[in-house]
Amino acid sequence: MAGAVSFAFYAALVKNLRGVILFNPEDERAWSRIEWLRKRFRYRNLGITPSVNGEGVEELLRSGVFRRLYYPLKDYEELVDAVSAAGIDRLFAEAVVFSSTYISPLLILSEKYLREASKYSAGVVRACKKLDNKDWKLHLRIADYTILDSYEAMVRGSMEYIRGISDEGVRRGVLAERRAFTKKDARRYWRIACEEGDPFLLYLDPLLILEGAGEGVLSGLTEEHAAALAIVPAVNLCVVGAGPS
Repeated sequence: MAGAVSFAFYAALVKNLRGVILFNPEDERAWSRIEWLRKRFRYRNLGITPSVNGEGVEELLRSGVFRRLYYPLKDYEELVDAVSAAGIDRLFAEAVVFSSTYISPLLILSEKYLREASKYSAGVVRACKKLDNKDWKLHLRIADYTILDSYEAMVRGSMEYIRGISDEGVRRGVLAERRAFTKKDARRYWRIACEEGDPFLLYLDPLLILEGAGEGVLSGLTEEHAAALAIVPAVNLCVVGAGPS
């Protein structure tokens, strides 16, 4: 199955999905973090986007935990094509679009993508302590609530942004509203949050990615794209197994 997929398959998968993973397949440390995830999501699914390939990926897909995701609409694939053609890493752009489309947190497993995500973050939650298994279980679930609870409002905001694409004031207003949302939502994480420390979660804003991609990409947007442009809670799993990659 390639390209866009039937809505029936999408609907069946989105219900049980608990995250979209983003990693560099050549990053050895990411693979150890994937094993960590596999142990914690035995009865739920984690998504792998279409462009992630390489040795080991097919084995992951046979595990029962990891599932290959597909574009539910051709519009979203064309959006990722346009963004990547503008110079933004394709795996990164694709994972953000899929997290929004499948209404699931983004789970970052490679430092390379943590650095990329920080460029387009509308807010951050920093952890003041090392998380134990209980902390991870709770706060991964809270990250799921972050995107579920905000999704309708974020999609409506994306539609407003698209309708006002030629008006810089409208665009800035929507972006400001989204930044305000992140400050309010960050209160969910009060058990671990502090002013300094490693980022636990970044509020990735796809609209900031589009702004960085330039007017050529912005001019091609339609309201059909709005479902792919919600704020995405991106969880930093690079702290599982410290060290550069």
